[in-house]
Amino acid sequence: MIGIAALMVVFVYVLMTKSVYGMKARASIQSPEMAQAIGIESARVNTLTFAVGCGLAGFAGAILLPIIPATPSMGLFFAVKGFLTVVVAGPVTLTGSALAALGLGGGASITASFMTSVIGDVFFFLMTALLLWLFPLGISAKWRRKL
Repeated sequence: MIGIAALMVVFVYVLMTKSVYGMKARASIQSPEMAQAIGIESARVNTLTFAVGCGLAGFAGAILLPIIPATPSMGLFFAVKGFLTVVVAGPVTLTGSALAALGLGGGASITASFMTSVIGDVFFFLMTALLLWLFPLGISAKWRRKL
């Protein structure tokens, strides 16, 4: 699963930085009015971006299915952890999210392997609170280069 997650991060990075769609999506996100002024249909790009996000969420659910039983609420806890990871990451979403996920998720997994899964979750939430207290705008707020 870690390998598949790494491949998906690389896929999203290449999609957003090396493709025409990624250029249009970044332009639509940063300045929708300017993007429309140069001929980019921001509404269409936003719809496509939402579809890509839904596809990634569905793929994540399919990857989790062998580990977590399929129930209507199977992704709720993962969604909360994912949301908190993105908040801790800050404005440089892809690189910051990958770094925050490695730190928070890796630390929680290591803690859970030595203790219990509940202690691993407690570690995750305590580290999230500590990082948000130390970096209220996210860990990537002061990075000079944005990836």
